[in-house]
Amino acid sequence: MTRISRLFEKLKAEKRCGMVASLTAGDPNPAATPGLVAALERGGADLIELGVPFSDPIADGPVIQRAGDRALK
Repeated sequence: MTRISRLFEKLKAEKRCGMVASLTAGDPNPAATPGLVAALERGGADLIELGVPFSDPIADGPVIQRAGDRALK
């Protein structure tokens, strides 16, 4: 069982929803990412997804596309 599977089992046992947060690593700049992750954790995120920016995010929406552009710059 993975850590994510265990998290969802725990949430189910506690009969509560989990908060999954997502951000693009490196946005708005690489130095900000660790602080943003810590803030999400302090804010109660149960799971944090770090997106990896790439140069052709055609399947992503405009917000994630702009975050990727900023991170790559």
